[in-house]
Amino acid sequence: MPADLRSADRRQRESSEQAAKLTGASGRGVQQAKAVSKSPDLAEQVKAGKLSLDNAHTQHQQREKAAPKPAPVKPSATTLTLRTSDGTAVEYPQPKAEAKFNRTEGEGISWASWSWNPVTGCLHGCNYCYARETATSKRSRDAYPVGFTPLFHHERLDAPKNTPVPAGASESDRRVFVCSMADLYGRWVPDEWISQVHQACIDSPQWDYLMLTKFPARYLKLDLPPTAWLGTSVDKQDRVRIAETAFRQIDGVAVKWLSLEPLLAPLEFSDLSMFDWIVIGSQTQTVQPTGVVPASAPPFEWVARLWAQAREAGCRVHMKPNLGRSSPGMALPDEYPVPRRSSGVKP
Repeated sequence: MPADLRSADRRQRESSEQAAKLTGASGRGVQQAKAVSKSPDLAEQVKAGKLSLDNAHTQHQQREKAAPKPAPVKPSATTLTLRTSDGTAVEYPQPKAEAKFNRTEGEGISWASWSWNPVTGCLHGCNYCYARETATSKRSRDAYPVGFTPLFHHERLDAPKNTPVPAGASESDRRVFVCSMADLYGRWVPDEWISQVHQACIDSPQWDYLMLTKFPARYLKLDLPPTAWLGTSVDKQDRVRIAETAFRQIDGVAVKWLSLEPLLAPLEFSDLSMFDWIVIGSQTQTVQPTGVVPASAPPFEWVARLWAQAREAGCRVHMKPNLGRSSPGMALPDEYPVPRRSSGVKP
């Protein structure tokens, strides 16, 4: 017999001998004795001759049957470990389906048919932010486990390749708003997050990727997807110079655009020719953790002046429907740029 089997056989004999010694049993009663030894009071009665081994074994079995059974342990849901921008680990349910884009119906986005959020959350602190309203609402707690704290969803990086372009797709059907629930280029966002998102875009060039940030200078240090529509958001005059300086230096992307939503001040640009497209909109009402922020519309003069300057610079202009007050009302400019492709020639 091999040494390991001899050792196992020896341990089995020793266990049986110990059980037999405890109960005074021998031979065929060994197994009963081993079971009874788990009930010390019954084993003592057998040793003292007050109870037969058979009766003790029967009582032990009855006790085991009557003992409450532990509740079955439900298998826990598979979770992922995500990271916030400061490195904090966050447990998040593993999605049951492969990552895909979301349709933008109901999101108030009129210029793209899809949204994609590999990063959520923002630290700008804008008091009117619709994304923070969504992320901090009670109904969204499961989807946003850390509220509006910046969080990287690496499990969503495959969405561009997993989402098929619809048959007979319109131009809008090819446009994806990237990080509608975040500022991907905020100063708190790690370079690694941005690099992975950009690589996913580069690997799936069938889509037009609309980016938007209040930190446009960060674009200058990155490898940009050729099909990106790079945008910057300007709501007040102090952001104008930052936007103009950065966009004079940006090249090699499909579209350069300017979002003036919400338009909170009468903005003065020295030049708009570095942009292909201007989007102008009002402030919609939001419910923030601090209370309700009411809707507000810019005066007609602010909008008219920007429209005239954009026309002189050759920019296309899209005015958001929220600028209108009545129906049918006046038709607002609803123009879109022609993206640059490989030629690099501005339309």
